[in-house]
Amino acid sequence: MILVCAVLLVDPFLGSLGFRLGSSGVDLVDFDFKFFGDGEFYFRVLSDVEGEDVFVVVSMFPDPNVSFVRSLFYVSTLKDLGARRVVFIAPYLAYGRQDKRFLSGECVSARVVVASLLSAGADLVVSVDTHNPEAYSVFSSRFRELKSLSVVADFIQNTFRKKEILVISPDKGRVPVIRELAENLNVDYSYFEKLRDLKTGKILKHAPHDRESLSKLLKVKDVVVIFDDIISTGGTISGIAKTIRSDFNFDGELVTIFTHGLFLSGSVNKLFSSGVDMVVATDSVPNPFAKITITPVILDFIESFG
Repeated sequence: MILVCAVLLVDPFLGSLGFRLGSSGVDLVDFDFKFFGDGEFYFRVLSDVEGEDVFVVVSMFPDPNVSFVRSLFYVSTLKDLGARRVVFIAPYLAYGRQDKRFLSGECVSARVVVASLLSAGADLVVSVDTHNPEAYSVFSSRFRELKSLSVVADFIQNTFRKKEILVISPDKGRVPVIRELAENLNVDYSYFEKLRDLKTGKILKHAPHDRESLSKLLKVKDVVVIFDDIISTGGTISGIAKTIRSDFNFDGELVTIFTHGLFLSGSVNKLFSSGVDMVVATDSVPNPFAKITITPVILDFIESFG
């Protein structure tokens, strides 16, 4: 039997996932939680989980600090109650952006979060479209990344039928992802690169990898799709959008798609002010632009888990 503890079901994604799981014959774990007067969290599992594989599906936004503490309680309690395997799934895994030590003495929070969950009792930690998969390579088979490419490709294909599409990576590191997306759609792709101050290392702006090639592509395309894993302030993508509009005089549709739509204050205005026509995100976290659901990605993983 497969059991799923889909916590925080008020979230759009988790509610959708819970409905799909229930209709597919997977059992949902019953649980209870509350807050004490001092803000501490109380959690109780009501279902019998002994000897079962339990999947804990957690939304770690908009309050990553509280979500992290609760997550430790979830996996530890389930394991202590005799669950055979506890699989922790966070479509958006908090603290993933600090994936290396940029400055001496910094905390590599991406690894701390996963290490803590594994130590608390998780047998496997799973996320979708992580910022830097290499950051988690130290955990070997105990960490797994799922990809949203299939559902993103379906959205693009269904939304822009019979149109010439160009997909763009905002930086060189995401080129493998964008290349795979382009191959799935049978379209062209290009990418931008980070230009840094040689003394400070600070990113000054993003520039096209090959201006001449990009210029030729933009002249024959109807739609440009910039796809990134996460948006917070919107600075990077709005800068790229301005470049596409002003430097190349692109007058077609300019679309941005994000897996994790955090959309911090001012980010949406930056995007539309820069010339973006459509903003799209998945429902990995609650957001107003969640036009793509990653429920099938999570559901396929759970149903195929061996």
